[in-house]
Amino acid sequence: MRRSFQSLWSSRGRGSTRLAAYFHRELDVGLFVRGVETEVIRRFVELASRKRLRGKVLAVPFANLPAVRERRPHLRMKPEQPYGDDRGHNMNRTWPGDRAGNDTGRVSHALYQAFGDEATHVFDLHCWEKHAAPAVLIRDTPELRELAAKLGHRFVHLSAPNNITVGGYFCSTGRIGVTYECSGQYVVVEKQVKRGLRLLTNFAKAIGMLGGALQKGDDPVLFFDRMATLDVTAPTTGLFVGRALPPCDPVEKGAVLGRLPSDVDLSSHEIRSPATGCLRTYGASRANCDVALPGHHPDVTEGDRLATVAWATQRGVSAVRLVGQLRQLGRSQTAALLEHS
Repeated sequence: MRRSFQSLWSSRGRGSTRLAAYFHRELDVGLFVRGVETEVIRRFVELASRKRLRGKVLAVPFANLPAVRERRPHLRMKPEQPYGDDRGHNMNRTWPGDRAGNDTGRVSHALYQAFGDEATHVFDLHCWEKHAAPAVLIRDTPELRELAAKLGHRFVHLSAPNNITVGGYFCSTGRIGVTYECSGQYVVVEKQVKRGLRLLTNFAKAIGMLGGALQKGDDPVLFFDRMATLDVTAPTTGLFVGRALPPCDPVEKGAVLGRLPSDVDLSSHEIRSPATGCLRTYGASRANCDVALPGHHPDVTEGDRLATVAWATQRGVSAVRLVGQLRQLGRSQTAALLEHS
């Protein structure tokens, strides 16, 4: 199996971190990405090549190239096949790979043997659908909570322990694994690229790979178990005309989110934010909208979610609220949250 990658070595120290990025404590970074993530990696490598590095960066922009060339999340997916119906080809769940496994497992095995075993850190880049705000995904440990807070990204989700994702496998073997879900599959959005680059650069600085102060990030940083949410729902059936607001951005109470002309009586409804906070989701979206265009259609029925506003709270979110939030995210995003750590 042949894969293109970029390697940056430091003249100091002996570690490596991996960007999928792999980072090694003298740091070897390996990056696994697709879509917008590939451009994040390209810019990070360009930036890092001009800096003094401590360690080694291994950047792998096209990890699952067979699936990329089929323009699908997983290998051999059919049109509109749900993300969760991976039939054993979800690369996120195949680590550290299987030499005797299926094609996807063998790709993971080859990549891990080439880059992963020597790495002390991994930064795994992914991308989910455009209606959801980008988020950092970590295992719930004090060390990773502290690291995530330093990185300065708006939303941080906590994942259950596992040893089958690349981040989860690193954590299970005593190393550091962090996952990032960009926002906007199948498109490259400049604002999201800049967010990802800031996050990755801050990660490299936080673990000692790059010198200098961390860039100022979002304020506040909202951890999944320390935030409250409120859905904005359609008051009637009709066509939601949004304002192209990026998920993750702050909104004030009463801010106009869009307009909803009714298809029943042609009345027009202004949709406003019910609270001051940040957009966790924005726009009409439904289950499997990451693989099927009907899920993107702006025609909504009464009660459909149009946006979710989130804000910080000092108390943990109740189990009932947690289940409700998972349902709000839709099947593909819920699966991603549960599988990464």
